[in-house]
Amino acid sequence: MAASENARIQRLINSAEELVQKGERQKALTELHKVLDIDPGNQSVKKRISEIEREVSAMRNFRKTRDSRTHKTGKSVSSGDFVDECIARSEDAFRQGDEVRALQELERAKRHDPDNKLVRRKILTVRRQIKTDNLYDLALAKLHDGDPVTAVKNARAIFKIWPGAPVLSDLLDKLEEFKSADSDELVEEIEELELEDVLEEEEILEAEEVVEAEELLETEEVEEVVQAEETPPPTPEKEKTSPAEAAITSIRGKISRSDFSGALAEAEKAGRKHPENSTIKELVSRLENLSGKKSKEPAAAPAVEADELKEKPEKKKPVALIAAVLVVIALVVVFVVLKPFGGGEPEIVPEEVEVFQPYSVSYTVEGLETYSVTIDGEAVDVLLDGSFLVEGDLEGVRTIEVRSSGFETYREEVLFGSGEESALSITLDSIGTSTVQVTLQATGADDGEVTWFVDGEEVESSINLSTGMYVFQAVLEGYNSVPESILVDYSEEALQISLSLLSQEESQVTLALAGDIPGSAVFFIDGDRVGAGVRRISEVLPFGTHSLRVEVENYESWARTITLTADGYSATVSPVEISTTGRLLIAPEPWANVTIDGVSMGQTPMAPVDLEEGEHTVLLTNPDYEDQTSTVTIVVGEDASIRYTADEVLPDQPEEIAEEQPVIPPFPISQVGPQVPGLARDMGDVHGYVTLDVLVGADGSVKNVTVVNDELGLGCGAAARAAVSQWVFNPASQGGVPIEITTRVQVRFDIE
Repeated sequence: MAASENARIQRLINSAEELVQKGERQKALTELHKVLDIDPGNQSVKKRISEIEREVSAMRNFRKTRDSRTHKTGKSVSSGDFVDECIARSEDAFRQGDEVRALQELERAKRHDPDNKLVRRKILTVRRQIKTDNLYDLALAKLHDGDPVTAVKNARAIFKIWPGAPVLSDLLDKLEEFKSADSDELVEEIEELELEDVLEEEEILEAEEVVEAEELLETEEVEEVVQAEETPPPTPEKEKTSPAEAAITSIRGKISRSDFSGALAEAEKAGRKHPENSTIKELVSRLENLSGKKSKEPAAAPAVEADELKEKPEKKKPVALIAAVLVVIALVVVFVVLKPFGGGEPEIVPEEVEVFQPYSVSYTVEGLETYSVTIDGEAVDVLLDGSFLVEGDLEGVRTIEVRSSGFETYREEVLFGSGEESALSITLDSIGTSTVQVTLQATGADDGEVTWFVDGEEVESSINLSTGMYVFQAVLEGYNSVPESILVDYSEEALQISLSLLSQEESQVTLALAGDIPGSAVFFIDGDRVGAGVRRISEVLPFGTHSLRVEVENYESWARTITLTADGYSATVSPVEISTTGRLLIAPEPWANVTIDGVSMGQTPMAPVDLEEGEHTVLLTNPDYEDQTSTVTIVVGEDASIRYTADEVLPDQPEEIAEEQPVIPPFPISQVGPQVPGLARDMGDVHGYVTLDVLVGADGSVKNVTVVNDELGLGCGAAARAAVSQWVFNPASQGGVPIEITTRVQVRFDIE
C-alpha cells in the first residue's frame, strides 16, 4: 500500500475518533467506512465500527422500546401497563404449573414498581408454593426410599410454611398408606389431623395471612400489614343476633384482647346454655387445649347479659391466637405421625446432622444465541446447546451475572438447595426496559456551579434514565471537560457517575469493557495499574504520549499507545479470546470423505476444521483411490494441511466418459463482505439472507450474478450482488477438468 494511502487512512481514523468524542457517531462511521473502501481487510477498523454501531444500536433500541410503551424519560414505567402485563403473564404461568416463570415475571414487575404491594404479596405466594412443592417432592422420595421419619420432617416444614398447602393433605394420605399393617390407630389419629376439622375454612385463610405477615416482616412492611389487618371493615347494618351468636361474638372479643381465661370461662358458660351449638363446643375445646385444662367441671364465670354481648363488634381473630393454634397443631402432627413408626413406646430419635450434597442446576437464556456468564465474578463456559451450569458442593449464596450486547445485565443471588438438580430458564430485558436513578458528581473543581448535560440536553444532577448508552458531560467556566459515553445498566441502587473537570493542561482517558466480555479487567496506564476487578476506568492525565493496556482472563492483552490532547481519549475494549485450537486444511482434490479421530466430518471440499492442540488421526476415502490414514499435529493458532496422495484404484470396467463422472461443485476462496446500504442502516434491526445464483467460470472468476430472493429489501439485494461479483472461486470440475457452472450462495445481513 502506498505511503499516501496510509497517511489518508490515518487522517480518516483520527477524524472518526474526534467525531466520536463530539457524540457524532454516524459521521464517525462514515469516515471509518471510507477507510474500508481503501483497505477492505483492516481488522482494527472493522472492530471499531462494530463498537460504535453497538453504541448507536443501544440508543436506538432504547428509543424503540420507550416509544412502544408510550412513556418518556423521567416518567415511572410503573404508571403504564408493563406491571399489569407482567402480573397477567405470571398468573398464566402459575395456572400452567410453571411457578419459576411466574416468579420471574413478578420479579420483573417488582423492578419497575418496587412499592407495589400486590406484586410483593404475589411474590410471597409463589415462593411459598415453590417451597412447599419442593418439600413435598422430597418427602415422596424419602417415602419411596423407606425413610418415613424424614418424610414427616418435611410434612412439619410444609405445615410451618403454609398450613393450608394443597400438597399437605395428599402427603398425610401417603403417610397413612405407608403405615404398618397392625397400626390401626394411625387412621384415627390422621383423621384427627385433618386441617378442615381443626380449623374452619375462614381460620385457614387467617392462618395463611399470618404466615404472609411473618414473611412480610423480613421486607419491613409488617407495620402496614398489621395495621391493615387490624382495621375493621365498615360495619354493615346489624341483623338480629341470636343469643348463641352473641355469646360467640363476646368470646372472640375476649380472645382478640388476649383474655384467654375470661374467654374460656365465658365459653364454658355458653356451652351450658347452648349445648347443641358446635361452634361453642369447638371454642371450648381449643381454649382448654391452649390453657392445658382437661375436660373437667367448668368453672363459674361472671354472667354477661345477652344485650351487652350484642353491642360488642365482631373482630378478626388476632395473630397471637392463630399462631398459638398453629404451634399446637404442629405438635399434634409430630406426635400423630411419628408414633406409628415408633413401635409402641415413643422413641427419642436423635437429631441427624444433614450433609450438604453437591448440586447442579442448568440455566438457559431465552431468545439469545450469544451471551457471557460469570458466577461469583468468575467467567464460566456456555455449552454447545446454549446453556450453562451452576455447580457446587458447599452451602451459600451464588451470584449469577449474564451479559449480552443490547440487553440489560441480569443479576441474581441464588441459594441452591442440598442435592438440587433442576433446569431453569432466564430472560434478559432489552436495553431501555428499566429505569435507573442516576446521580452526577464532578471531580477536579473546588467551587462553582456545574452544569450537567445528557445527550446534549441540560439536566439536574439527579435524574431518572432508562437503561441505555448516554453521553454525559459536566461544564464549568474555566475548566475543560470531555463528553463521556457511558452505558447505564440496570441497578437496584442509585447509579453514581463521576465526571472530571480538567485544567488547561490535562485531558481524560476512559476505557470500558465491551458489553459481551464477561467478568472484569485489570487496567494499566504507563505501566501503572489504575484499576482491578472493574469494567471501566476514567483517568485524568497530562497532555502527551501514554501507553494503555487492559488484561482480561482468557483473553489476549489489549494495548494502545496514544497521544493525549484536549479532546481526550475514549475506547470500548473488545479483546480477542485466547484460542486453544488450530485449524486443519484439507486439499479439495481429489474429493474425499473425511473422518477425524473416528468421527465423520463430511466430504471435501470443506471449510477448515478447528481441532484441539495435539495429534489427530485423519482418514480420507474415495472409491476411486486407496484409503489414506494420516497423523497430523495441531498447534494452537496455526494451520496444518494435508493432501489426498493415495494411489488411484484401477477400474474393473472401461473408464466412464467425462459427462458421466460426478461434478465437483465450486466453492469461494476469496470473499468480499457487502456494504451496508444507508437505508437499511437508518431503518435498523434488519436481519436475514439474500439468495443469489452465481455463474462461475472455469478459471474461478464470477461471470454473472442474479438475485434469486431478496427478503430484506432496503437495497440489500444490490449490495449483496455487488459484493459477490468480487468473489473468487475454486472452479467446479468434472473428471478432473475445470468447467463453468452456476452455483447458489447466500449473503447474510445483521444490521442493528
